[in-house]
Amino acid sequence: MSAALAAFISAVISVVLTIAGTLVGLRSSASQAALFLVLTWLLIAASIATGVVAVWLLADSIRKDVRELAHLRDLEAYVPRLIRFRRRHDTFVIAGDGNATLRISCDVESPDAAVVPWISFPMIAEVPQDTPPWSSISVRRVSVDGVESDPGIAFIKRERKIPADPTALDGRLVESGAVRVPVSLDPGRTRCSFTVELELIGAFGFIGHEEKCYTDVSYVTDDLEVTIIGQNGLRVSCSPFAQTRVEAQQLGMEMPDAPESQLQSRYCQMTDGVRWKTAQAKLGYRYAIPVRGHP
Repeated sequence: MSAALAAFISAVISVVLTIAGTLVGLRSSASQAALFLVLTWLLIAASIATGVVAVWLLADSIRKDVRELAHLRDLEAYVPRLIRFRRRHDTFVIAGDGNATLRISCDVESPDAAVVPWISFPMIAEVPQDTPPWSSISVRRVSVDGVESDPGIAFIKRERKIPADPTALDGRLVESGAVRVPVSLDPGRTRCSFTVELELIGAFGFIGHEEKCYTDVSYVTDDLEVTIIGQNGLRVSCSPFAQTRVEAQQLGMEMPDAPESQLQSRYCQMTDGVRWKTAQAKLGYRYAIPVRGHP
């Protein structure tokens, strides 16, 4: 209960008890009847006032929550306009046991010299359902302009979802979250470079058949490069089962964007692994590169 509401109710009870005590002490029935009427109306007024105060406090709490949610929503919508990725290079190194490392190197800029304490970008992994919860994505290193930060607080868990169609991902589930990077940009420091290194445990268990490497474009990106190579003798190539070398879809959508997929597939080559480099990545798109590993 709100402190203001509790104080109001306490004051009303004190007044009622005072009047009740006075009512008991009166010997005149006429005086008692008059005071009892006053007490009745006071109780009615107090009940109405208490209800009004409670509704006002509830409405005020809801307004604060709505303002906070609106602020977060506006921040999510605004931050991509504050930040521009001049260069981004994702490097997947996949092992035959289904584990992989991912290194993300970026040069970012705040063209409007805005204050941006941190940025985040989505991260997902597809793993077997018997995998221990939240063991598939592990941040090992976060470095901004050579300054190391705590990787243990970099990953934010968001959703652990079993697909509605179990056959869609070979019975696997999806763990998704976001990696936060403390870029600390302000009018006196409008550019920085950062590196994030992650381990993806068990996320490529079907590399012998087909797996997908995901890259989400959450910010305007001038140059995007994705390199996918094998480890310990594993050779990685584009999947022969996929219709396009790069599959594009809008974030949050399940339907692929066929024209965008065909366009980006032109820039995907197989040279010592799989390499995709583009200067035309669309903001708000998720790109998947289907690959297959060979011993």
